[in-house]
Amino acid sequence: MAEQPDIEQLGPQVRLQAELMKLESQKREVWVILTFAGAVLILGVLSLLVPTSFWHLNELELKIPPQVIFLAMMIFLVVALYMVRREVEVQKLRLSNLQQGFATQSEQAASMIDAMTNVFNRRFLRELLEGEISRAERTNRSLALIMCDLNNFKQVNDRYGHMMGDYVLSQIAHILKSCVRGSDYIVRYGGDEFLVVLPETDEKGADIVRNRVYQKVAEWDHSNRLGDVPISVSLGLYMHVAGQTADQVVAEADARMYAEKQAMKQKAVV
Repeated sequence: MAEQPDIEQLGPQVRLQAELMKLESQKREVWVILTFAGAVLILGVLSLLVPTSFWHLNELELKIPPQVIFLAMMIFLVVALYMVRREVEVQKLRLSNLQQGFATQSEQAASMIDAMTNVFNRRFLRELLEGEISRAERTNRSLALIMCDLNNFKQVNDRYGHMMGDYVLSQIAHILKSCVRGSDYIVRYGGDEFLVVLPETDEKGADIVRNRVYQKVAEWDHSNRLGDVPISVSLGLYMHVAGQTADQVVAEADARMYAEKQAMKQKAVV
C-alpha cells in the first residue's frame, strides 16, 4: 500500500484545510455533548416544575402530551438546523478569507523572487538592506555583504547562447545558496551579479563564506567546463559601517568586487 504523504510537506493551504477539518470534527463532538447535556437539563427542569408528570411513588413516569413532545422536537430541530447552517456559513467565509490571504502572500512572495535563479530579485533589496542595517545598528551586530560577479559570462552567452547562460546563472545561484545559512540572503543584483547579505556575521565569518564560494565554483567548473570557457567569480567583501545607507554599502561591496576582478585580470595577463 502506498504511503500517505506528510501533511507538513503539502503546503500551507493543504495544512490549513486539514486543521479546519480537525476543528470541525472537534466542534461536532462538542455539539453532541452539549445537545445531550441540554436535553438532560431540560428534562431535569421539567421534572422540578411539573413533578406529577415525571414522578410517581419515587419512580420515573413520563406523562407528557404527544403534542408537547412534537412541538418541543420541532423547535429543537429548527434551532439546531439554524445553528448548523450558521456555523457552516461562518466556516466557509473564514476559509475563503484565509485562502485569499494565502493567495495574496503567494503573489507577494513571487514578486520578490527571480524566476530564473530562484533567489530574491533586486526589487526586494532596498527593503531587505534597510531592515538589516537598522537591526545591525540597533543590536550592535556585524553585517557583511559580498558582491558576486561571473567572469567570462559574456563569452558563454556569445558562444553557447542565452539558454546556456541562464543555466550557468541558475547553477551559480544554487552554489551561493549552498554556501550560506538559512538566515542569510542571496539577491540577484544584475544580469550576472549577485549580492550575498550576511546578517550577524563578522569579517572572519564572511571570509569563510567567500572562500567556500570560490572553492565550490571551481569544483563546479572543473566538472562542467563549457568547452574552453572557464567559469569563475569575483567576490567583493564589505563590512557595514554604522551610519551608512543601503546604497552606500552596496556601492562599497561593488567597488571591492570590481577591484578583485581587475586584480584577477592582471594576474591572468602576467
